[in-house]
Amino acid sequence: MFGTMLDTPLLVSRILEHGAERHGNTTVTGFGDRMEPRTARFDVLASRAAATAHALSELGVGVGDVVGILSEIRTESVEAVFALPSMGAVALPINILRSPSFMISALETNRVTVILVDPAVLSPVLEIAARVEGLRHVVVLAGQVPPDLGDTALQVHALEAILDGQSTTYPWPELDENSAAAIAYTSGTTGDSKGVAYTHRSIWLHSMQMCMAESAALRSGDSVLTTVPIHHVMSWGLPYAALMSGAGLVAARPRPGAALHTGADVAELLAIHRPNKVMTTPDTLQRLLRRLESHPQSLAHLSEVVVGGSPVPEALFDAFVKRHGVTLIQAYGLTETSPIAAFARPDPHSSATHRRAQALGQGRFPAAVQARLVDAGRIQPNDGWAVGELQLRGPWVTARYLHDQDPDRFVDGWLRTGDMASISPRGYLDVVDRVDDIIASGGELISCVELEHAVLRDDRVADAAVIGVPDDRWGSRPLVLVHLKPGVTASARSLWEGLEGVIEMWKRPDRWAFVDHIPRTTVGKYDKIEIRARHAAGRYEITRIAPGSQR
Repeated sequence: MFGTMLDTPLLVSRILEHGAERHGNTTVTGFGDRMEPRTARFDVLASRAAATAHALSELGVGVGDVVGILSEIRTESVEAVFALPSMGAVALPINILRSPSFMISALETNRVTVILVDPAVLSPVLEIAARVEGLRHVVVLAGQVPPDLGDTALQVHALEAILDGQSTTYPWPELDENSAAAIAYTSGTTGDSKGVAYTHRSIWLHSMQMCMAESAALRSGDSVLTTVPIHHVMSWGLPYAALMSGAGLVAARPRPGAALHTGADVAELLAIHRPNKVMTTPDTLQRLLRRLESHPQSLAHLSEVVVGGSPVPEALFDAFVKRHGVTLIQAYGLTETSPIAAFARPDPHSSATHRRAQALGQGRFPAAVQARLVDAGRIQPNDGWAVGELQLRGPWVTARYLHDQDPDRFVDGWLRTGDMASISPRGYLDVVDRVDDIIASGGELISCVELEHAVLRDDRVADAAVIGVPDDRWGSRPLVLVHLKPGVTASARSLWEGLEGVIEMWKRPDRWAFVDHIPRTTVGKYDKIEIRARHAAGRYEITRIAPGSQR
């Protein structure tokens, strides 16, 4: 027996219409290439999305076609990530700081004929676009095309020019909810980037989860500042969840040519826009904290900050909670999980000790996301102690990569995340480390994340990253890169001794290198590939600590 409910498709166009109809006065604020703010109401955004769809149709974009977006998050790119899937096309935001070879490959593989480009990066993008077979149109997200384009065979248009005179309504087609709506590429920190195609259905369900109280708890009346770029998993799916819930959005962008936000810029955005929520990464929070230490300001308007991308160091967590009265909520996810798969809201029925542990972990899985731990082919218990590779499945978890890349990442319908973790009996996740980053030392395993967080507890340390390096006796030992706070001095021995009572003696790093900068990827994660390459090339001056015994 089947039920009697209507089979109404879950489409991005309906989220857009709902945002305009029910929350039309709510706004999205983005920033141009000279950091000037531009604010658009939801109803205006929907009208411009319709005009954008008409304009792109005239450039030959049809159902199933992929359109590249090479831009930071701004109001025009938010309009595009609604317009494209709503008209039946597919949005492909690309990180403009990735290598030219990657961008060319992504555009050619997806047969892109039209790209939307941030005017701040038009010149280098045109050089790349000229090498993309099949690409015909470049739409600059500006009022006019710069006069000095040079010699190019591509047709270059100004967005505002092609929108002029277009209808502000569009007959959004009735699509299959399982058709592709957007494509995101993994950041490639541990291998070649792989594409994931999100469906209308997966975007809908993920957005609904973002609005639930156990997750991001977005609702009408909220004002959310995000520092997450549009190319990073569609800014964590926040534009869709914002229009679904009626939450206002302030979409920050780093300064032109920079990959990451400065603490001063984030502090200024907080002071001007006074959001009650922030969505960001630990790296950005570290920068903000350093800014607040030298330039104090009130954060009383903030109710909570959702942090994802990597585990939050305990010292950073406590600094915001105790010094600034701001609640931090950790979120766990991957490009492959749309991206949010878990939120670390403590269980109110737990003891204070357990609630703190839950808040410091990576979160609890919602009903839609199933999780299991696998070690040596055996499923491990969720007892809070057993560790295994985390595997996931659910309606917004990908079942494969585009073009069937890396099929070994999927087994029996489960995604292998590559994260080593434990899960408590109440379902709380604690990520130990990446599989590739676990240090096997003398038959024992050492977590790089655990060591990084331990070193960051020292008030003299601004940043720290750990990798495993070869060791004749133990096979592998930890090397710590340390970036000290301005005006501070410290020896490797003093930092090593500061780990007493925090890290077991045999785990303590015996190799230390002081650096002015720790390499990070364009999404703010430690670039372990680059760090290992620099170590192999002998570019770090390493101090060895020789305690009486390692074990």
